[in-house]
Amino acid sequence: MRSFKQRGWTVLCTLAMAVVATACGRSEGEQLPEALCGTKVDRALLRPLLTSTDDLAEVNQLDRSEAISAPCTLYSDGKPVLRLHFYYSDAAPGLAGRSEFDPIFEDVSQWRPVNIAEEAIVGRNGAIVSGPCIVGRNTHLIVELHLPEVRITD
Repeated sequence: MRSFKQRGWTVLCTLAMAVVATACGRSEGEQLPEALCGTKVDRALLRPLLTSTDDLAEVNQLDRSEAISAPCTLYSDGKPVLRLHFYYSDAAPGLAGRSEFDPIFEDVSQWRPVNIAEEAIVGRNGAIVSGPCIVGRNTHLIVELHLPEVRITD
């Protein structure tokens, strides 16, 4: 059986991209959300991240009409299983030009750039993806995605 870390890594890139792009088998008795943080997401992307569908809850502070930075966390059985933080910006974050020690990367271990969206990095326990999204004076949406069950040292 694959570990949570391996299952999470398998879908991390896809989920991160799906959230940015759409943000501007379990048995039939188990319920997976149709939307994550107000964004419609293919349930197949969430399935490998959830060890249980018992007591799923979402705490979402994002208000897209305000275009301000905000977190959103998905809980399963009272434990955080997926954390997203949405940032609206008037410029791309310039991930490729930053030092590997830049604080923006502190919660993403062993990251590497990947060729999805406008800019993206993916690590063992998270990802950062940026893409164009015009809301007010902002031109970019940056999404940080973290898997709390995967420690930065894993």
